[in-house]
Amino acid sequence: MNDSSTPTRRPPPKRTLFCPECDHAATTGGDWIVETRPGGEALRCPDCGATVTVRPASRAIPA
Repeated sequence: MNDSSTPTRRPPPKRTLFCPECDHAATTGGDWIVETRPGGEALRCPDCGATVTVRPASRAIPA
């Protein structure tokens, strides 16, 4: 039976990252702060500043 009172939530896009500190969510090309580091880049949360991921230069997000 389908309960129409409960809205169906769509899953986020596959390229969505989630901040482990504050639960901010955005796609990899979203509003993350990109910090260039030797050998790659880090994506930091725009809300709390936590580092979400560090990517080697070969996997860096194209500008």
